[in-house]
Amino acid sequence: MRNVKSYLTSSLLSIAIGICVTLFLVGCNSIETNVDSQKINIQKENSLLYAKRFSIAKINGYKTLFLFGSKDLKDTTAVFILYPKTETKPNLIKNAFCIATPVERVACLSSIYAAMLTKLNLQQKIVAIDNVDYYNNSFIVNSVSKNKIKELAKGPEINVEQTLILNPDLLLTFGMGNPKKDINEKIINANIPVAISLDHLEETLLGRAEWIKFIASFFNKEQLADSLFKITETNYKQLKLMCDTIKNKPSVFTEMKYADAWYVPGGNSFAANILNDAGANYIWKNEKQTGSIPLNFETVYNVARDADYWLNLFINVNSKKELLGFEPRYNLFKAFKTENIYNNNKIANAKGYSDYWENGITNPDELLKDLIKIFHPNVLPEYQLKYYKKIE
Repeated sequence: MRNVKSYLTSSLLSIAIGICVTLFLVGCNSIETNVDSQKINIQKENSLLYAKRFSIAKINGYKTLFLFGSKDLKDTTAVFILYPKTETKPNLIKNAFCIATPVERVACLSSIYAAMLTKLNLQQKIVAIDNVDYYNNSFIVNSVSKNKIKELAKGPEINVEQTLILNPDLLLTFGMGNPKKDINEKIINANIPVAISLDHLEETLLGRAEWIKFIASFFNKEQLADSLFKITETNYKQLKLMCDTIKNKPSVFTEMKYADAWYVPGGNSFAANILNDAGANYIWKNEKQTGSIPLNFETVYNVARDADYWLNLFINVNSKKELLGFEPRYNLFKAFKTENIYNNNKIANAKGYSDYWENGITNPDELLKDLIKIFHPNVLPEYQLKYYKKIE
């Protein structure tokens, strides 16, 4: 059942799964079909509100997770059937991952997922991470220093041998949803269950934050995840409501030139959508991409030179002088001249990695507060910035 190699060398999913998933996606509440001479009953759950890259259902009473890839929402790349450790592994669908729950030992290859596990009070389940340099989480940092948590990706590639020796119950990572491309073949052949999160493909930060429900499913913590997300959602919607009637929307652009390209978020990206929710006018809002758009300096300058604000400098820039060290022409922008530059690195570790990409992404209501304070300070007069700081 966990033979991932056959899962990859044939098709990502059997034709039968494709039929089931297609019906599942168009909204049927209960579907019966015949797979491997067994009756399969898929019951869709409607607990997801914003996330579009995974879904939750029950197959013959078993909690089941569907991952949707990068092409479209019918691009199903993996199915996880979760079953209690006290029961025998179910034999329901060929090529699906069957994982006994609750998971006890998880390798977590992103600080975002470690942050979600911490919110679920599951940090003690983490036995490995990618690279401690990326982390602001004191529990993770201290545990790595005491060798209680292993580092699996100190360099650009995962340490395969150490991962095989560790043999975690679950490896949480990110990618485009296809294990053949996202994970080393040796790990695949070792039958280590791999859950590839696609939260970075979500179009809203509430969608990204809702992936806490995906992670919680492996630990039987669904109720806690639901309640935590509900608090975040309620706070976010209340804050957004404050900005919905604001007529004066300052213009804003983001990022900076990296090598030969300036990558700006597409107009349908989570980065663009939260700027809109904060009552700002993102200058590339009409571009329909969800990912980043590579532009040259001249193109960005022609569009953004008179923008009111400049945010998210991508790297650990702390002053205008440092910024000019990367590109002297940055002083041509209005936002530079008026000192309306804000970087999302107010909280950063000794290596310069910002907590914005760890706890900030998992708490979009807090990020929205920061942005409202920047663009419309009178709306939240007593609030102090948490993740952002002004660059002077």
